[in-house]
Amino acid sequence: GFGACAACTHLPVSCALGRAPALHPAVLVARSGRSVDAMAPKEMIKRVGENGFDLDAFQKLFADEADDRLHIVDVFSEWCGPCVSMVPQFKSMQVNIDQFEDRATVTQVERTAHAEFADRFPQTSKPRFLFFQKGQELHYVEGLIAPEIIKTIEENLPALPEDE
Repeated sequence: GFGACAACTHLPVSCALGRAPALHPAVLVARSGRSVDAMAPKEMIKRVGENGFDLDAFQKLFADEADDRLHIVDVFSEWCGPCVSMVPQFKSMQVNIDQFEDRATVTQVERTAHAEFADRFPQTSKPRFLFFQKGQELHYVEGLIAPEIIKTIEENLPALPEDE
């Protein structure tokens, strides 16, 4: 078997992404012999509590009213498999949407790491996605509803900067 990969906690045969095993990141990595990092651009998904990115930095990120980037916040529980299954989709957007890294941020925060989220979201195996822009919460999606998540991103990404 291939085991779980960094992009998905599910085995290829039971992948929540609905991918055929041959297209699953774990299989592609095993075939290519390269790491996921070698196949993808720089890591844009930040996780609160890693690499000096603390709760204060996280809160400042989406509270800035002058910042027109779309801030996507993935509120997850450590033990929840479906909670990490949007990560490959975000990586795909990073590759396929022009200047995605300049127009959006993606942050993962463990539900209990943020007091407001711990109170607001009961402990279930549902991921939750919050969307912020210019200091305001725009939208909230409960559960892994990829079409709604993608539509929210597409509708709220700031326009590409005009060439000078």
